Amino acid sequence: MSDPRWHQFMEFAALFAKTVNLDADEYNFKLGIAERMGSSRKLFVAQDPSWFESLRKDLVASGLLNPYFMMKFVDAGRQHPEELWSVLEPVWGEAPDTRVLDAFLQQLHPMNHKQFTVGSVTSLGSVLFMASDPYGHPPYRAQAVKNFLKLVGWDDRGAHDGSTRRYELFLESLDEILRLAPKYGIKVRDRLDAQGLMWTVMNLNPTDEWSPANSQAFRVWRGDKMAADVSSPNSVTPEQTPARLLITGGLRGQASPLDGVTHTWTAEAAADLVARQNTTKVDPGSFMSKLERQLAGASRETILLTAELLYLQVLPLSNVSAATKIARIEKVLSWAPGTKAELPEELRHGLQSEGAFNGGVGFNIQVADHVAWLSRFVEYAASQPQSLINSALADPWEFVGLTQSVPHDWPTIRYSIDFLAWPDHLQPVVSKDHRIKIRNAFAGIIGGPTGNSEIDIAKDLFAIRKAQQGDSDEFIEWYDEPYLGEWQPSDNSGRRAWLVRQNQGGVGMIDSWLGKDFVSLRAQHLGSPSPRSNFDEVQAAVNAGYQHIDYAERKVRAQEFYRFLSQMKVDDLVLTAFESNLYLGVITGEAEYVDDETSRLRRQVTWRREPIANDDLPAPMPRLLEEQGSVVDLTDALSIVSAWSAAEPVVDGITPETTALPQPVVVPQLREATVDLATKLHVQRDDIQEVIRLLQTRQQIVFYGPPGTGKTYLAGKIARFLAGEEHGDHVKTVQFHPSYAYEDFFEGYRPAKSDGGDVGFSLEPGPLRRIAAEASLDGNGDKPYFLIIDEMNRGNLAKIFGELYFLLEYRDQGINLQYNPQQTFVLPPNLFIIGTMNTADRSIAMVDAAIRRRFAFVELHPQEGMISGMLERFLETTGQPALRADLLNALNSELGDTKRDLMIGPSYFMKEHAETDQGLAEIWKYELLPLLEEHYFGQMSREKIREKFGLAAIRRKASGDVGPNGDVSDLGDARA
Repeated sequence: MSDPRWHQFMEFAALFAKTVNLDADEYNFKLGIAERMGSSRKLFVAQDPSWFESLRKDLVASGLLNPYFMMKFVDAGRQHPEELWSVLEPVWGEAPDTRVLDAFLQQLHPMNHKQFTVGSVTSLGSVLFMASDPYGHPPYRAQAVKNFLKLVGWDDRGAHDGSTRRYELFLESLDEILRLAPKYGIKVRDRLDAQGLMWTVMNLNPTDEWSPANSQAFRVWRGDKMAADVSSPNSVTPEQTPARLLITGGLRGQASPLDGVTHTWTAEAAADLVARQNTTKVDPGSFMSKLERQLAGASRETILLTAELLYLQVLPLSNVSAATKIARIEKVLSWAPGTKAELPEELRHGLQSEGAFNGGVGFNIQVADHVAWLSRFVEYAASQPQSLINSALADPWEFVGLTQSVPHDWPTIRYSIDFLAWPDHLQPVVSKDHRIKIRNAFAGIIGGPTGNSEIDIAKDLFAIRKAQQGDSDEFIEWYDEPYLGEWQPSDNSGRRAWLVRQNQGGVGMIDSWLGKDFVSLRAQHLGSPSPRSNFDEVQAAVNAGYQHIDYAERKVRAQEFYRFLSQMKVDDLVLTAFESNLYLGVITGEAEYVDDETSRLRRQVTWRREPIANDDLPAPMPRLLEEQGSVVDLTDALSIVSAWSAAEPVVDGITPETTALPQPVVVPQLREATVDLATKLHVQRDDIQEVIRLLQTRQQIVFYGPPGTGKTYLAGKIARFLAGEEHGDHVKTVQFHPSYAYEDFFEGYRPAKSDGGDVGFSLEPGPLRRIAAEASLDGNGDKPYFLIIDEMNRGNLAKIFGELYFLLEYRDQGINLQYNPQQTFVLPPNLFIIGTMNTADRSIAMVDAAIRRRFAFVELHPQEGMISGMLERFLETTGQPALRADLLNALNSELGDTKRDLMIGPSYFMKEHAETDQGLAEIWKYELLPLLEEHYFGQMSREKIREKFGLAAIRRKASGDVGPNGDVSDLGDARA
């Protein structure tokens, strides 16, 4: 045989054939499945309504498909049975034909593209084929086949192509087994037999009948040394080995690996550490500086134990850098008396690994609490009989029972230690709520939950993980899709951030809050509305208890209490300010009432002791910190507060790898005008660039000028150029008119029909509010958005803008809204406003002075600035005669300086039909002369206007054919 890899496979297959009953374990079992599938297929062909439930039961009983795929397949069948029947019919309605598998995948894939993958659909097709021909079309298992083809050197033959090729290559490999089997003394009857032999070699372990040498050689060949066996309690990944070393050695009373001599996991050392942690006064400062004070004068045993426990606390974290992990442990080791203790290379290597989970805010802020629990764990374990300890080290569920028994439970660190001790059985999920949600979401694939105790949930999670993995050795990451969306549907409310002011009623609360880990409101007269009460219930309680204060103040109090009771959630972030610092915490408990008049309404909070300097804060933090009230919503600055919370705790003397704060919210840098843009707009590039500079510095400009000067056209073209052609939806246009109001422009109540058919009123956003909301979305801050307000001076601007006048001048501040007084609104810095004003409608001298102060006014005049010469450039670029430019100049000259705001712009003459004499005459007759009649109404008769400004008269003036006094009216028919 040419390929030695096939020789190796067949030799090991021969050993299995001698020691495993392949008929009982594989062949007969699959024939039974095929028989049941045949019965379901008859129902399918007859389109019996029970066909799908019959198929579902057969597939579940077979165990041949990934359970998670089965969940999604069952969902598809129950929701769309007729559609699924049509998709299955080409595969299951006829005799097996591998060529239909590619089309089968294409039709099935859209029903659930995340789970209906090539491998899973090929497996399903193969099981369906078994109903007709199990001997020639045995079941396909994607991961097992992939590993098998790699071992025999056939993985380059299209194993990663479509369903048809994958399955055909699998059949070809089975035929190769059939061909080779006699040479190795193996009896193989058909492809089904060959598939059973292949499956056995890829998934079973050698029996005791194998010699140790053969067993070892087989495991090396199959690659067992490179993949963790889920069923083996001793298969740990490299980054988890150091943890097991510390835990096992410590619980068995062995010397510390930090120096090989000192016994650290003793009741005395643990009790000493517990006592030291409980005696030091809580005060601001880093955890490490406080720990150094606590350990002053401690024994070598206590300090080395502290280093080991800190090691276990930080080892699995993926959100703390290796440099910080190592620096923290080495800092503690430097305090140990006697011989210098070194961090062994094996332990150092563990800290340099990627980590198993993101500890988030909790593991950064709660280091002291975690070390305290670990100290109690060591102290408790030291008091237990060694037989119990040995059982815990030999059985994961006994270990869970041991850690559960530690006094003063702290679940997050307990789950972490359970995982580090038994990574193949226990999950790196350290939130109790998440563990329950994951178990409940996927319990169906193991026949339902077995119970609700901690051990029941842990066992269920283990069973679910094994079922999810199937024959794959890939790790199941619950926090990635497609799993995350199943157990944690998206929550639109999300995490929020809050400011709670610590000086309440003249009483400073900072020491109490930091010392006892809570945040509070005084609430002496509130009564006791329950947490999660709605606003009306809270308002009623405030009205009843605070009758002695003004009704306006009662509304403010009700809003604050409502936020504290109902809108704040566990895991939200909270800040408080003291002197020149901010203190950050994470909410860990629901609202509760206590008997304390200075802090009656409380929430438990884990505070970070390291202060944040309250200066040079990025926007919008300065604005938010200036808002009034005891409880302020800081969610607009959530990205900033989250970055603070994710930053690693300071290790004294070491500069950690810091988490970069979000960039301050600034006005996006607008792109520069291009020659191409100037050419297309027929204006000078420098003139466009000047407009862009005004937008960059002022953010709000107005194009004003006579009719026909292209104000709206230029506004739209420049805005779309700056937004980028790919972001055309970032430019919105609205037009003002005399009846336009604040409710139309920003927000207001409008009639709306409820789901029940009743008509009422709902608060609806206007164009400004909608585009501001879009511009404010995460990820959009660096993209410019433009609101074009056309015919701006035709509206009552004071009525339309209302309190928004303030925001136009103070972009970095917020304001309470007319219809939403509890909410603060801010104009995002990436929103630019371009208005247009037609001076023929209303002189800008009459425009509200407040608006004039808030906008930069750019005049577009036919004879001055960027519009001057536009028509000449247009005609030159398009290769047309200069007649229309001469006519425009003559017309505006005839209008004279006294009618400066009434002069005509070039747009009238840039229309396509202006290129012909007839079109030009129509523009003059139906657009220009009626406009001039309106301008000169009461000043000049209709006949006089047509004589003075008619096309014929202007033609003569443009050609220089005038009378001795410059009068053109007597030189023939001047009417157009």
